[in-house]
Amino acid sequence: MENAVQGSERKAAKKRLGDLLVENGLLTQNHIRQALDEQRKIGKRLGEILITLQMISEKQMAQSLAAQLDLSYIEPTGTPIDPALLLLIPESLAKRHLAVPLEIQSKKLRVAMVDPLDYESINDLQFQAGMAIHPAVATRRAILETIEQNYRLATSVEKIVEASAKDFGEGSIQVVSSLEEGNLHHAEARSLEEKSRLAPVIQLANLILSKAIKLQASDIHLEPGPKDCLVRYRIDGLLKDEMHLPKWVQNPLISRIKILAKLDIAERRLPQDGAVRVVVEGHEVDLRVSILPTLYGEKVVLRILDQARILIQLDQIGLDEKSLHLIRQMSKKKKGMILVTGPTGSGKTTTLYAVINELKSETKNLTTVEDPAEYTIEGVNQVQINSEIGLTFAAALRSILRQDPNIILIGEIRDLETAEIAFRAAMTGHLVLSTLHTNDAVSTITRLIDIGIPRYLVSSAVVGIVAQRLVRKLCLQCRVEAPAGGAFFQEKGCAACHYTGFSGRRGIFELFTLSTKLRELIASGATEQEIRAVTAAFGMRTLQEDGLQKVAQGITTTEEVIRVVEMEETFRNLCPQCHRSLHLDYLICPHCGCASPYVCASCGKFLQPEWTACPYCRHATQGRAEPPRITPDTLDKE
Repeated sequence: MENAVQGSERKAAKKRLGDLLVENGLLTQNHIRQALDEQRKIGKRLGEILITLQMISEKQMAQSLAAQLDLSYIEPTGTPIDPALLLLIPESLAKRHLAVPLEIQSKKLRVAMVDPLDYESINDLQFQAGMAIHPAVATRRAILETIEQNYRLATSVEKIVEASAKDFGEGSIQVVSSLEEGNLHHAEARSLEEKSRLAPVIQLANLILSKAIKLQASDIHLEPGPKDCLVRYRIDGLLKDEMHLPKWVQNPLISRIKILAKLDIAERRLPQDGAVRVVVEGHEVDLRVSILPTLYGEKVVLRILDQARILIQLDQIGLDEKSLHLIRQMSKKKKGMILVTGPTGSGKTTTLYAVINELKSETKNLTTVEDPAEYTIEGVNQVQINSEIGLTFAAALRSILRQDPNIILIGEIRDLETAEIAFRAAMTGHLVLSTLHTNDAVSTITRLIDIGIPRYLVSSAVVGIVAQRLVRKLCLQCRVEAPAGGAFFQEKGCAACHYTGFSGRRGIFELFTLSTKLRELIASGATEQEIRAVTAAFGMRTLQEDGLQKVAQGITTTEEVIRVVEMEETFRNLCPQCHRSLHLDYLICPHCGCASPYVCASCGKFLQPEWTACPYCRHATQGRAEPPRITPDTLDKE
């Protein structure tokens, strides 16, 4: 911009504005002398004086000024301006400097101005927009009319903000200039609550972020539709519609988020990822921003990572005394591998961080490899994966092994190379913690073997496996007894839980340590069913059993357990006599001795519900009866 201004000054030196006006036949030398005399008296610019004395029109002056400075002359009135650009230059600033944004070209903001030689105004606009300014010349009247036409949406957005904040109030948010700058005292922060300086769309973005953080949402979704823009919060694992915004608010709102996350607001065809750190009520919150182009515009998802909420203790995540004792025994090992499994959003990271938080001490070197490093833990060396420059899990692990670590946390084992290095580390005197995506603890053994890890390594290196899910907790303020009575409860809904009936989440777990018998079975090639039978014999509590236990304790509901375990068929396979869980391949119920209705009593083959005879051995059957439903009585037996 400085070069452009210096170039304009050189052109002005060669041909002065007065000479240019005379040369073009718009004024005479007498007019110029008269205007110069007036300029010496009042000190205004020559152009302003010529217009005031009505010697020349605004349009003629603007065109001449543009020609003198080798800039474009533009008439912005009637030209539609992208609402996203209006976020860059708020209305108050546009009126103060008589400037309106037009478009972004080559990462420069093109702005129509009355006086492109007002370097103070250009610097102010450049600071506000966060990018270089490329000026064009327009008349004062055209600028004011354009401001009036395009900033009218501000009033409508203010009404939306007022309506949304009526029952909630506005929160105080500070945006830290750089996510890497953790110390706010040394970071440049901008307040988002100074209403006099903020555009209404920024107030709306402020409200959406503040409300989500206070409601402890894990994600914010901005979803474009054909006629509106939907804002949804993921609270306690489930999405909930929060507000429907007019379609014209969509682009300005998304552009505001892009500005916060330092993304390219002009790029709308490609996905983008960014991050921003904010401060709410004294504690830091990281926002991971993901933008994806869709048919109706860009869809935005913000992952909320509250730094204060990750400092959780191992005894607070929902483990019973036996499971807590087991996991603490695992973590005291000097070497080996502990795996936490479950789908995305099942709380694996929280569990691992709780273990790390308990293990860290001045005598141990703890290093993590994560993608991304969601939370910062004091006293732990955290490595952020960056595949674009070759910093993969495998590459980072090789270097970490040369850093004299005691404990290594690997965010996820994704491929054979990472798995091989992780197992090598576990076998050579390091305690390795990591995650996998499997349905339960026992199937993790099969998954490791499928990846390519030899059975002898799996059997010797793995210390223990934890499978988990998250269930919503019943709100203690409004839960009511279930119609069946007893100690079972169901949700109702009140103001404390925002009328959902649930407040917060609790983990349900399935975990076991590898005994000598299990290691022998794995090394000898035992099937998953054989391993599962042995773990059951050793008293391992399954996910569904731990979930049902929490139902009996009044923590959650049966429907919640079925929803998150995603194994409803397990609950339907009940013994018709004692109503306890019955595996499909059992010939009889091990609890009461009743014959299983799911397999042929003669040959053990699976039966279809409508069959009256086994097609494999000709044995007559009575058909499969309707499976018993789960009731509080059933849970008592579980």
